[in-house]
Amino acid sequence: MPYRGVIFDLYGTLIDGWTFEEADRRVRDLAEALGAPLKPFLELMESTYTERATGQLGDVLPMLRELCLKVGHRPDDETLSRAAELRVAQFREVLRSPRPEVPSLLATLRDRGVRVGLITDCSAETPRLWPELGWNLPVEAPLFSWVEGRRKPDPELYLKALRLLHLLPEDCLYVGDGGSQELSGAEAVGIAARRILYGNHLALEHMRYDPDQSWSGEAVTSLSEILPLVSGQS
Repeated sequence: MPYRGVIFDLYGTLIDGWTFEEADRRVRDLAEALGAPLKPFLELMESTYTERATGQLGDVLPMLRELCLKVGHRPDDETLSRAAELRVAQFREVLRSPRPEVPSLLATLRDRGVRVGLITDCSAETPRLWPELGWNLPVEAPLFSWVEGRRKPDPELYLKALRLLHLLPEDCLYVGDGGSQELSGAEAVGIAARRILYGNHLALEHMRYDPDQSWSGEAVTSLSEILPLVSGQS
């Protein structure tokens, strides 16, 4: 039976996201804008990802203030405001441009009556910018770890997405690049999963936190490959 809904990952799936080198460069720019000591700040950004992605450090500006305090740095309010604007601008740059096939794919799913959700691990910048994006309108149920206070593969994220989409697990397909153990997390609640593999370049270089190292399920090399698997018909 065709699936009646699809839940997508965001970074590495609907958008490319950053390579490790690109992410490192942006954090270096952020440290410079804050006047923070570089090496401790880089290490802290790496080690506090879960705290940042589950809202424990708050919005962008208080998050940056807290990180600076942890490395013994106390920037003034003006410096913090400029750095927060820089961090949001960094994410705006990457979020505004989905992969080329995504806008038409999402529109096709919507026109077929397929329910579309999203679960993404992210810090405060992503939910702040989400309403500004035009390409994401067919996504009915976007869930952000920063808002929800939990990261993938927490079962409640998948179950909440299903509730919002009015679907049963067997009616839904999850598609992601495999970061955050998201594929095994989907399967654990009864949702079929497909890994998106855009080729060795993306698979090897783009950032994926806590990847599904042992997951060996089916993969697609283009999001359009899921179209034969879905139908909006009840």
